[in-house]
Amino acid sequence: MIEFEKKIVHVLDCEHNNCILSEKCMDEEYEEILKVLNSKTEKVFHSSARKLGTFQEMSICKKMLQQWKNENINFETFSQQLAQYIFDKKMELAQYHTSDLVIAVIVYENRRYLLILDNACVKGITHNVSNDEGYIKTEIIPYRALISTTLSKKDCAVLIELSDESIYCVENNVEIEAEKVNFYADIILQSSIIPSYKENIKNITKLTEALTEKYDLDEVSIVPKLKSLVVDNISSNTPIQIDEIADEVFMNQPLAKDEFKSELKKQGVPKEIAVENVKPTRSEKVQKIKTDKGIEIIIPVDYMNSKEFVEFHTQPDGTISIQLKNINHISSK
Repeated sequence: MIEFEKKIVHVLDCEHNNCILSEKCMDEEYEEILKVLNSKTEKVFHSSARKLGTFQEMSICKKMLQQWKNENINFETFSQQLAQYIFDKKMELAQYHTSDLVIAVIVYENRRYLLILDNACVKGITHNVSNDEGYIKTEIIPYRALISTTLSKKDCAVLIELSDESIYCVENNVEIEAEKVNFYADIILQSSIIPSYKENIKNITKLTEALTEKYDLDEVSIVPKLKSLVVDNISSNTPIQIDEIADEVFMNQPLAKDEFKSELKKQGVPKEIAVENVKPTRSEKVQKIKTDKGIEIIIPVDYMNSKEFVEFHTQPDGTISIQLKNINHISSK
């Protein structure tokens, strides 16, 4: 359970070059609001897109943080300085969307964190009631400052563990000067980050598919085997070892195995990938097969390499037959 010790909200209206800094923390809020803040914060701990990082020594944000931790400034002043810094950087780098910036101190599993939750405002429709020449008048109007109830693609969320200043960051890349960057991790925090589980698995999967095609290997066997290994590691909460993946997936294929390991090293994928708090996605648990006739079959990866359930036969004329076995019931969806 997440406990909020204090929280403050600043408005970063970059669209109109207006930074509105609060001077006091939020009072106790509605249960619905606390539920949203809890939900978004929990996703930083459990998201497969979470990046881990550490401050670089010259980080301006780190110096601000230490000023507050050393009690040279209070929390409200620290949050104002940080919000103004974020706003200035957004204006400088043409990130002109409006957002509500929540800065909070939270406690989770007996550890204290600084939360930075940049909620991108979204458009919606509401009503407005007015008195028009003595008559009550209700109009449907557009509204541009709504907050999503879940962590959206445009939101950014950062947690900084206050004892060791380790960083947890969830954000999508933005384009600045024709280059894809992490706005918070790279520019605001000035941190060195490790690619997220999601990024690492994406790189591993794309490379596996490319090497399967390059070395003319059996894609129907190779890709499900990779997925099955990943799901097994997640289920047992065991870090994914690149060397073990290479040995299993490219067994008896030394050239593909060596290229797999060397290419991942170039891409910055670590030799050990943590799976703590990661849940396998549906695409990792199933394999979709599409034939040249347009037939699509979705099979759990655990069954793909088991002849007890699925079997592939190559006919003398070169065509392929797929046999599904031990089926007790078929339904139409």
